[in-house]
Amino acid sequence: MKTKLRSLILGINTMLAATALAAELPEKAYLFSYFINNGEDGLHLAWSADGLKWQALNEGKSFLKPEVGKSKLMRDPCITTGPDGTFHMVWTDSWDSGTIGHASSKDLITWSAQKDLAVMAHEPSTRNCWAPEIVFDAKDKQFRIFWASTVPGKFPETEHGGQNDLNHRMYSTTTKDFVSFTPTTLYFDPGHNVIDSTLTEFRGNTVMIYKDETKVPEAKKNLKFATTPSPAGPFKPVPGDITPPGS
Repeated sequence: MKTKLRSLILGINTMLAATALAAELPEKAYLFSYFINNGEDGLHLAWSADGLKWQALNEGKSFLKPEVGKSKLMRDPCITTGPDGTFHMVWTDSWDSGTIGHASSKDLITWSAQKDLAVMAHEPSTRNCWAPEIVFDAKDKQFRIFWASTVPGKFPETEHGGQNDLNHRMYSTTTKDFVSFTPTTLYFDPGHNVIDSTLTEFRGNTVMIYKDETKVPEAKKNLKFATTPSPAGPFKPVPGDITPPGS
């Protein structure tokens, strides 16, 4: 079973008050959003009291079926909250499209209508939009969405360095209302094929952990990180690796 996990901490007793699991859950817990198989059946959630032992919610069944996108998939679901407590989720809707999915919810059970966000419409040759992440930037009072895309011919020096000539860089857009979005910009270019970026805060800085997806001439497939004072960037790669090649 292939899974992609995204986590956040929140009180989930109220959210799941109507389920049989409610009495067994602590006041606060870790919550994972993930997908199974190819993502055809949608959003899955699991909880943990300690971040080590996990239990699937809803008897392991999907909380939300994918309805948008070229392939109608729901891979890499990433969830965050805004200042009003609303949950916003973005996901990979296809292996090969220029769009990502979005939906919102007050309780993670009942969801808004799903939307396809054409985040790479300005680059019609875009091959994919993979593993989108979403964070709320409290300083700028806006949501930032970022993802990996391959735009053929954009970075010729590494054009053939990835599997099937995929040559990703990280792109980003921001929004305050999920109606209007800023123009998509190049978010992070470490000089090589990069996917699966995520952000965290550490000692007042924003840290991006990302995967070097280089396959040739020397396979990397390992984790690295970069830092910046603000989620807006620019990011400065830190020399060295977090994990060894191939891990």
